[in-house]
Amino acid sequence: MPKCSTRVPTLPKAEFAGQKSCPEAKSPVLSSPAAADVESQEIQSSQRRQTPILASLHGHCTSHTSPTMQRLIQRSALAKRNADRRMQKMVEHHEKGQGWSRRQEAQRIRKYNHALIKDARLARQEDWARGALAPRRDTGEKAETYGSVDIFHMNLAERQEANKPKWNHIVEGDRVVVIKGREKGKIGLVENMDNDRGFVQIKDVNMGDVNIPEWAQQEDNMEARTSRPFSILYEDVRLVYPLPNEETGVPQDVIIDRLERVNEQWDDVKRVWDKGERSIPGTNTLIPWPESIAPEETDHEDDTLRISVEEETFRPHLMFPPMPTSVIDELRSKYSKFRTRHDLAFVQKMEAIDAREEKRKGLIKGMRTPLQELADMRAKQKAAAEKQLTDEQLAKIGQVIAAERTKAMQGVRRP
Repeated sequence: MPKCSTRVPTLPKAEFAGQKSCPEAKSPVLSSPAAADVESQEIQSSQRRQTPILASLHGHCTSHTSPTMQRLIQRSALAKRNADRRMQKMVEHHEKGQGWSRRQEAQRIRKYNHALIKDARLARQEDWARGALAPRRDTGEKAETYGSVDIFHMNLAERQEANKPKWNHIVEGDRVVVIKGREKGKIGLVENMDNDRGFVQIKDVNMGDVNIPEWAQQEDNMEARTSRPFSILYEDVRLVYPLPNEETGVPQDVIIDRLERVNEQWDDVKRVWDKGERSIPGTNTLIPWPESIAPEETDHEDDTLRISVEEETFRPHLMFPPMPTSVIDELRSKYSKFRTRHDLAFVQKMEAIDAREEKRKGLIKGMRTPLQELADMRAKQKAAAEKQLTDEQLAKIGQVIAAERTKAMQGVRRP
């Protein structure tokens, strides 16, 4: 795909030093050395005039010799730097706002959990103090939701970017064991994993009752109270995988404390590293990833056929642009301050403006008064006189040097 829609101007035929085009002969005729020097200077100046135009067509605007074009280039570079600086500030402000939101969410969940623990302790103390006269708390409005957790507080808060795991060696479908908490020692299958919040949900492990709001009950036809696995921190679980015993050779479950990523490859399309393979550090044992179950796909009447998707409808060609030339100006804004590529007509217009400015400056220099010319002539004469010394001045300098040397020799005492 060409970078610019404007055609490149044809260079003159006589483009080598010492060579000119002869109308009678088919081959170029070499000229004399003096004529070759003059022609070489003319060709070099022609090439200098052609260079900014060709460079602008290829996007290399830094080779322009026109002062106006140089100012435009500097303006575009300055605008780009300012835009990048503003974008960087916006990104930092957004990240700071996201960090504040994460802290507020973590604080809200922490306060909610502390309130639940405090209420449960007070209720336990009241029940112990009253004995048989203890009130029933699972009646009235809390008949169906007593002892359950709100659905908005069942998950953990989102972690900060610095605290998120860089690489997850545990994915959905792995068998893991809980090594911390009330469910310590239980083994289960990972059903869900959230990298942003840093937790996993294990099937039939760490179960709890969840309170479903009314609007969710109506949409999903769910009950007001349901049991779901609660979240467990990613650091509180370890992978369990059957490895052969060194003595018997029979596979048995082994808790793998640490894994490392090997054989990762760069994805040119997504611009990220793939997950690679899992390996036990210090060994050549590779732990395969669990098989992912492909989701069931249902065909519909309005689906696009595969033959239509794979049909090649556009074939790019290098001889002509793939779109109308006016579309490029509409996309990149012809008069934008970020523009770095300019048309041939625009470059020639700027060069004509610079030529008129240089001509005007030359006329201004030629319009001088007699007093100004006299001052310039005297300045030149003074500069020439200061540089050249007369014979009389040189002789006088020699006499002074000889006298000083004689005085110095008389002052030296002989032994």
